[in-house]
Parts: sequence; structure tokens; C-alpha cells
Amino acid sequence: MRHHVQVLMVWILCFAGFGAAGSPGLATPVVAGEPVREAVEVLGRPGFLLAPVPEQAEPRPWVWYAPTLGDRLPGKEEGWMFERLLGQGIAIAGVDVGESYGSRQGCEVFQAFYELLTQQRGYSPQPVLLARSRGGLMLYNWAADHPDCVAGIAGIYPVSNIASYPGVARAAPAYGLTAEDLQQQLDTFNPIARIARLAAARVPVLHLHGDADKVVPLEDNSGLLATRYRAAGGTFDLEIVPGGGHTMARRWFESTRLTDFMIQRALAAVGQPSTTVASAAETVTVRGTLRGGIVAVGGETTGWVLECAGESEPRRLEVDVQAITEPERFSNAVVTITGTLVTKNYVERGTVTILRTIQIEK
Repeated sequence: MRHHVQVLMVWILCFAGFGAAGSPGLATPVVAGEPVREAVEVLGRPGFLLAPVPEQAEPRPWVWYAPTLGDRLPGKEEGWMFERLLGQGIAIAGVDVGESYGSRQGCEVFQAFYELLTQQRGYSPQPVLLARSRGGLMLYNWAADHPDCVAGIAGIYPVSNIASYPGVARAAPAYGLTAEDLQQQLDTFNPIARIARLAAARVPVLHLHGDADKVVPLEDNSGLLATRYRAAGGTFDLEIVPGGGHTMARRWFESTRLTDFMIQRALAAVGQPSTTVASAAETVTVRGTLRGGIVAVGGETTGWVLECAGESEPRRLEVDVQAITEPERFSNAVVTITGTLVTKNYVERGTVTILRTIQIEK
């Protein structure tokens, strides 16, 4: 993925020198590998796994995205969001269950997909669910049966009410029922009536939903679900987007708040300290001397710092070099690092700004 690099003056870091990636005379940059998209199949249904390179140690954090229809993912709309998830070492995966509308048949495929990733591929038993549009019916009905297997639920105008969308008559064939039978059993299958166990398991939820959505109306879906979820004792955060419709506009897929929620929940599920991107829109380029072998109380350090010249003495910026192959060859060298500023909450040290490396050049 393309990284847009902008040189920023960040006073707290006291950067001494700046270099643009690709400048004449610089060595070939060392970069993290491009994410690998792998086609997978479960019970005859196609799916995908988009994994960061290098992969995290097991159990690996991941986000489960629905709907997954065909082989279009990742699309250009999801690029900003997916790049940030992958940059935090979080994989994205999904499986195509067709227009199942949350039916038992679709949930069986979902369960097989979950077992494939968690039992055979080393992924966390608690993914974050990312439900967009009708993916809400699919993911919420699976989650209602497996509340202890969910780290959190993020939603982009998700459907949570079969009666609202696609409507009982249209959904009935997917359930193998007549419209009359599905209507009579609606509370058995409808996500808005099945959230008690999720709320009891304290699964946090964050939805983005527009107040001008005519396809999946706010009040009959996220609005009603939020009311019921909170009444059941759960934590439900609903961000209402003024004028927001049921579109593929950038604002739905470039929400720092939603992306940070997924990052924090996915990393917490595998016991990693939560990190948030301090300036998600841009990367920074910094020049200084890279030092390794740094120690701290309780091991609360990445083990690397970049020393940048200050007015009277060097200023030190902590650096995360996980994405770089054999970073030791750059130790004690003057380098130019391009990366993203993040904050990390340590127990003893408190909040520390860290430069998460994308590439290093001598």
C-alpha cells in the first residue's frame, strides 16, 4: 500500500534533520512486506485472509469483516482502515455466505470459518467483528450464539432487524421458512431480540449510523439495538452521523474513532497493550542515530530509540522496529526513519510516544 510521507515539525521530538524517502544518494529502503491476501475455502464457500507481514506471534489478533461477497476485498473504500489495522499487526478476514441474512446455514459456515482460523491458523479466539450493512445480521446472529468468542463489535450502518431489512418475506427463504412462519418465530432469529448474552458478556459495541439512511433506517436498527443493549446492561456507543446515508462515502471507512476501537479491542484480546495512532492521516520522517539494547523497568520499552540533536543534548524518541528485517544492522548508525507516531500506555512509564517504523534508510 502506498504510504504518503509528509515531513512534519514536531517540537516535542526536537527532530534534528529530515530526509524524504527516495532522495538521491540514499540506500534502497528497508520496508515491511506487503500484506498477503490468501484465498480460503470452508464448507464450499470462498473466503479471504489478509495478513500483515511479518505476522504476529500466536495468538494473532484479527478483525472479522462481513459481508464478504466475491473476491472484491480489500476494495478501495476499505484501504485506509485496513492499512491501519495491518500496520498494528492485525489481520482482516471474512467468508462469503451469500444472502444468508443471519440464517442458521450461514452461521454454520461462519463457525467453520472461525474454527479454521482459531484452531488451525493460530488466530485469537476473540476477534473483533466489523459489521457493515447486512453483515450485521450475519455477525450478530453468530455472536449471539458465541458471546465469549467476541472481543468487540464495530458497525458501519449495520442491519440488526430482519423486519427492517431485508424484510420478513425476502429473508424467509434463507431460513427455510415461509414468511408467516418466520414472522411467528422472529424473536428466535432476529438480532435485536438475541443480544442478552452479548450484553451479559460485556462485549463493547461501537456503531456509526447516519440519520438519513433510507435503506437501513437508524431508528429501527442501531437506534433500537442500542436501547435494548443498554437496557440489558451492555456498553453500546452509537455515533449518529448527521445527513449520513447508506453509501460508500469515505467518512464511513476513514473514522479514526472506529478504527482505534478495533485496534484496541483486537490487541487487548491477545494481551497486548493498546496503542492508538496519534496522527493517523500522515506519516513522519525523522533523522538521527538509532540505538538498540535499551532497557526499562518491567521491560516497558521497545528496546530501541532514535537520538535526535537537541539544543543542548540529544533528544530520544522511542522506536518500534518490528516491521524491519534484522534491525540490528542499523544499530548505532545515522538513519532516516519513516513511520507513524503512536501512543502506548505503559503501567510504570505512563503514556509514551513511539515511532512505529515503516522504513529505514542509511
